[in-house]
This record gives sequence, structure tokens and C-alpha cells, in this order.
Amino acid sequence: MKIGQRIKATRELRGLSQGELARRVGVSQPAASEWESCRTEPTVENLRALAVELDLWFEWLVTGRGARDYDPNQPQPPEYRVAPPLPADERDLQAAYRKLTPARREALLDFLKRWG
Repeated sequence: MKIGQRIKATRELRGLSQGELARRVGVSQPAASEWESCRTEPTVENLRALAVELDLWFEWLVTGRGARDYDPNQPQPPEYRVAPPLPADERDLQAAYRKLTPARREALLDFLKRWG
């Protein structure tokens, strides 16, 4: 099941219209429709807002793994928790990597494998 399908199924389960969910999340109704039809995916910020408004575990919303309904008394197992943020130097490396062409990414990875 894709993210959009999980959003739609849970919205309907909660008895909300697309327009009401969109209003609660702070987006337009057409944006919510695009998500539910799997034409686009919500941003991370919108995913967080959806998880709160639909009372879902973020991990389930994004991946479909783990428990669906949020329950603060039932924490999810460690393998389903959101990873801690990367240190600043690793974020910088990741940002630089994303700017590279596919050929340069491959060359960099080859270099790092030989160097390490």
C-alpha cells in the first residue's frame, strides 16, 4: 500500500472529508487529492501534520510498517522509530552528494570504498 492509499484509508476511517483533512493540515483540497491518488507525495512537514491529524505513527504513514494508530502508552519497537538526526558534517556530505551527477556519485563511492 502506498502513502496516498494509507492517507485515504485512514481519512475515511476517521470520517473526514478530503477538504476537512486538507484544512487541518494547511494545504488545499486538490493537494490532498493528489496525495491520495498517488500523483504526488506530501513533504516531510505535511507527513508530520498528517500523522498528528490522523492520529497515526509517522513510521506507519511513511512505510506501512509497525502499528498504525498512535498510542503513547505503546511505543513502537526500536526498528520502527525515526532515526536521530545526522551530525552536521554528515548532512553536508549528503547535500554535496545529492548535487553530483550519477557518474560522479559512482566515482566517489568507488573512491571511498578503496580508501576506507
